[in-house]
Amino acid sequence: MIFGDCKVPCAELVVIGDEVVSGLILDRNSQYLGETIHEMGIEVSRITTVGDSASAIEDCVKLALERSDWVVMTGGLGATHDDITKSVLLKVFECGLKRDSKVADMLAQIFQARGREVPDSVSSQCEVPEKAEILYNEKGTAPGFKMRQGNCVLFALPGVPLEMQHLFEKFVAPEMAAQKNKTFLHRLIKTTGLSEADLWAKVGPLEAMLKKATIASLPSHLGVRIRISVLAESRPEGESRLDEVERFLTQHLFRNIYGKDEDELEAIVGALLTEKSLTLATAESCTGGLIGHRLTQVPGSSDYYKEGFVVYSNEAKVSRLQVEPKLIEEFGAVSEPVAQAMAEGVCRVTGADMGVAVTGIAGPSGGSDLKPVGLTYIAVHDRSGTYCRKFVFTHDRIRNKERSAQAALNMVRLRLQGESEI
Repeated sequence: MIFGDCKVPCAELVVIGDEVVSGLILDRNSQYLGETIHEMGIEVSRITTVGDSASAIEDCVKLALERSDWVVMTGGLGATHDDITKSVLLKVFECGLKRDSKVADMLAQIFQARGREVPDSVSSQCEVPEKAEILYNEKGTAPGFKMRQGNCVLFALPGVPLEMQHLFEKFVAPEMAAQKNKTFLHRLIKTTGLSEADLWAKVGPLEAMLKKATIASLPSHLGVRIRISVLAESRPEGESRLDEVERFLTQHLFRNIYGKDEDELEAIVGALLTEKSLTLATAESCTGGLIGHRLTQVPGSSDYYKEGFVVYSNEAKVSRLQVEPKLIEEFGAVSEPVAQAMAEGVCRVTGADMGVAVTGIAGPSGGSDLKPVGLTYIAVHDRSGTYCRKFVFTHDRIRNKERSAQAALNMVRLRLQGESEI
């Protein structure tokens, strides 16, 4: 990766294991390593997943050593028949094994605490490559290794996530950080309510900003996260460039940006309610309580979240929220008039300052030509009136529920920020 005229150090990840290649387990290790290494200002150029084949691992490692500054391997360091990483490293680095007394002592302590002798199969962990610097593993039985070839440094780490993260944070991260002569910074801008294509169409040309930072979009069904990254001579310089790009994006997307970095939409809504000394109640049909769940994930939400109703049936809408039966008969439960009546009703019966209501067809069945699967009405009521929006989502039930909850929270946010159109 190039930031201006500066080349960023390059790292490559090699993930080993038939269980990963076959999909039997999710590869959380490369997700953690990729994100963590990138945040240190080191480009992760490749992530290669390879099964338990000695020749395939050897080919992969040799190529990685030729083209990268750092190689981080995970997996294959255990004591079973399919753990062959160590033997491959012996061949690649043309060395033999030696016994490490500290590894032996650590193994003895582990098994003594379990009231057992060290099994013969596990005792092979004491045999380590002669050319390796040992990364002593206090979280498990398999040590990691650091080996060097030319200008490239290779780290071999266990595949168990707890052990891998422990060794990475203790040995790998400090060494990578010590080699940096630039400051790498990034910022995450969080948006909702726009597709990726619509978002960038709204932003317009980026050429001027791309001279100051790398800008990437990370879309999901809940919104688009925009990652701004800079490599600078100093932290103040980097922060200044991040601020400039953020201001540019905010000018174009101010209604769709709800936070940045670790911000969550439900926490932003809670902070706004607290700031204005207002309370909120929820009336949910198709979301089944998901909005209330998200609101109550925030510590201190009892200060502003008053009450919530899951009114899944028509009878519940009538009996709990005082929705007029004739509205449901005339317009149907999934309609703007019913959504508005639900939002008004939940405020009336709870005494909350604001009410948000959702009614929709989550799917995958239950739709019609006039009311397709994914049709959703969301209403917000406060002292100034009732506001309602129509959405048509997808045929995926879970995503429809999640998108409905996200849209409802965002509408509350916009009203709390004084927006007349939500």
